[in-house]
Amino acid sequence: MDLRRQIAILRAWFPLLVASVLLAAGAAFAFSSMQQKLYQAKATLIVGQSLSAVNPDYNQLLVSQRLSTTYAAVATKRPILDSVIKELGLTQTSDELAFRVWADAPTDSTLLNLTAQDSDPARAAAIANAMAEQLIAASPAIQGRQTDLQKSIDADLKATQDQINAIQAQMESLAGLASPKPADLATLETLQSRLITLRSTYAALLSYSVGNSSNLLAVVEPAVAPTSPVSPKPLLYTLLAAVAGLLLAAGVVAVVEYLDDTVKDADTVQEVAGLSTLGSITRMESERGRSEIYTLATVLYPRSPAAEAYRTLRANIEFASVAVSVHTLLVTSANAGEGKTVTAANLAVAFAQAGRPVLLVDADLRKPGVHRIFDVPNMHGLTSLLRSDDVSLDAVAHPTEQANLRLLTSGPLPPNPAEMLGSQRMRAILERLKAGADLVIFDAAPLQPVTDSAIMSSYLDATILVVDSGHTRRGALRQGRDILARAGANVLGVILNRIPKAAQSGYYRAYGDQDFREMAVGQDPSVTEASPKGSA
Repeated sequence: MDLRRQIAILRAWFPLLVASVLLAAGAAFAFSSMQQKLYQAKATLIVGQSLSAVNPDYNQLLVSQRLSTTYAAVATKRPILDSVIKELGLTQTSDELAFRVWADAPTDSTLLNLTAQDSDPARAAAIANAMAEQLIAASPAIQGRQTDLQKSIDADLKATQDQINAIQAQMESLAGLASPKPADLATLETLQSRLITLRSTYAALLSYSVGNSSNLLAVVEPAVAPTSPVSPKPLLYTLLAAVAGLLLAAGVVAVVEYLDDTVKDADTVQEVAGLSTLGSITRMESERGRSEIYTLATVLYPRSPAAEAYRTLRANIEFASVAVSVHTLLVTSANAGEGKTVTAANLAVAFAQAGRPVLLVDADLRKPGVHRIFDVPNMHGLTSLLRSDDVSLDAVAHPTEQANLRLLTSGPLPPNPAEMLGSQRMRAILERLKAGADLVIFDAAPLQPVTDSAIMSSYLDATILVVDSGHTRRGALRQGRDILARAGANVLGVILNRIPKAAQSGYYRAYGDQDFREMAVGQDPSVTEASPKGSA
């Protein structure tokens, strides 16, 4: 699709796109605003003592990194969570608390992050810190070390440290004597030997106490109460919902447009049928739920865009028939309900307003409609001429208030319309009709349901195919063209009927606003409602 086509699609579906965005955004904002606010707190621990060592051991650092993932898995297990619940007096079960806490350990770091969420910011921080404390308390058991033994070793370490401090104090006192005695020197030597022994004992106890220092846990950053919630986020959710609504609506539009095979513009007409578009008629608001008399825009609303479009159509038909003189013109459509009767009636008025004597003939002998538009009786008409040679055209034709325009309605409907319209008698009557007008316009039945129009198109001078914009399918247009081609019809082109009002130019929108307002209320200051009626 070219850029113009895409812009046209965007304009046509713009209200739906806007409505989808607003609906999705509004629903997301309302839903997120009603959700409970959650606060998140995080406590950070470090595994091992590699960072505090003077000469860090690379292997020990790798072990600490791997152990951090193990501690992350243990931190959310039931024993740790049960201990947190007991310590803080929470009413939640361990399974419920497990949905609000998690632990993660980066693979390239020895840090361990414990995160907790809660509706109370202080409680969220307390849960994260309690998890850290319980994990540190459980770490000896995780390492396989007995708690009582660890306590005994810690007591021995303290006692040994106290002895070392006392001996160091005595040694400093003896070393400070100005003239030490031989006994003092002997005591100082004994204390030095004792200090070496104690330091060796302390080192052994310390080594046994810490075991593998890569297993040690320490809090680096305790959790603090957060000041703002992490969930819900109304603005973010609203934005995401708006984007999702727009994408969903755009997807629906794309699918609909892809599956839509209706004819909407002149380019599609040329592509599908290889025919030129003689004119584009704007959809008239009066066509829905009102008297059919208001469809005569060329009479009631001569300044409207629709009336101007019919005058443009008249000029294009005259240009298209320069090479071959057109005295009989067939107006038909592929299917029923595409506006062929309204088009034929307004086109007849447009030619009559140009000064050409016109005879509008209702040749739809199955579902006639010309008499309803002009509000004339249909007791006699074309079928009356076909049944009897004694009936004259003047006796059955209806004059109208529009100069140069007469009507020939269908008359009583026959049981065999196709046979009557294709008979030699119809061809003879056609000569009588041509003698009574400079241009004879026939409103005929649709092409696909019946063969009436195909038969007539074979002996009339020219044919025009009416296409309902946005409703006529490409297949129907193609079949209609093929039917006329097989009949040997001279197809002048296509009339694109009922195009959306937004598709017309800005000039004609302003040009015809007043007439459309008058059409909407059924009043026109310059034309009376009786003006299009026939006088017969």
